[in-house]
Amino acid sequence: MAGIGNRYQITSLTNDKVRLINSLHHRKYRREHKLFVAEGIRVCREAAENGWEVRYLLYDSQNIDTYLIENLINDVLCLGADVIGVTSEILSKISHKENPQNILCVIYQKWNDLPSIIKDKTFVALENVRDPGNLGTILRTMDAVGASDCILLDECTDPFSYESVRASMGAIFNVNIIVSSSENFLKWKSSHKISLIGTSLINANDYTKTNWQLPFVLVMGNEQQGLSSNILKACDQLIKLPMLGRSDSLNLAVSTGVALYESIRKNPK
Repeated sequence: MAGIGNRYQITSLTNDKVRLINSLHHRKYRREHKLFVAEGIRVCREAAENGWEVRYLLYDSQNIDTYLIENLINDVLCLGADVIGVTSEILSKISHKENPQNILCVIYQKWNDLPSIIKDKTFVALENVRDPGNLGTILRTMDAVGASDCILLDECTDPFSYESVRASMGAIFNVNIIVSSSENFLKWKSSHKISLIGTSLINANDYTKTNWQLPFVLVMGNEQQGLSSNILKACDQLIKLPMLGRSDSLNLAVSTGVALYESIRKNPK
């Protein structure tokens, strides 16, 4: 982004910019405008520091008595973003929360292609995952273990939804987001000869007995149906987590986290 951004005030709930930003609650308009919303000073700071293009920064004009907020405002102005002082009512409308944080950013989406360089990398692929909270939590865990790329297969939920971004706690700015069809993903897997590790209840080994040698892709399926048959057939290893109680499955984000932490136990950095 070139040049210095503008700084001004908005007090009307019906202002055109307020309407535009509020529309980003819906996936249709996030796709159309290629924008999304992130809330909180730490998360907005992470976006700016990681090179994501901030279009607008909105702050509560009655609650700006901290050095950290003014410092962030000056930084994003220098990056070319517009900085807008608004009322708490406007922030509440845009964030769809009764008690919103006093600062939020509107940021351009960033998508990546399947990578050509895979050496020593940990990838996570998610097939038809529907729950945005699970997706955001998985991104947060991936960032924690140093997994670089999240590959969204077929009809996954939107990683730039409010729920996913909130659940990621800023990790979405540290992980490459890739979207692919299953067909193209499997072609990429074959051409790069990368190990594909999937979860299954049938013909699977305990996750602690898995070969987690880098590089690999941990592929996780839909919360209700698991992995599709074509993905299962392409897996080099199938793993399962022990279930000692009466439940027959774990939450998707929890399962992904357990597996990823086992992988770093086997590949200490």
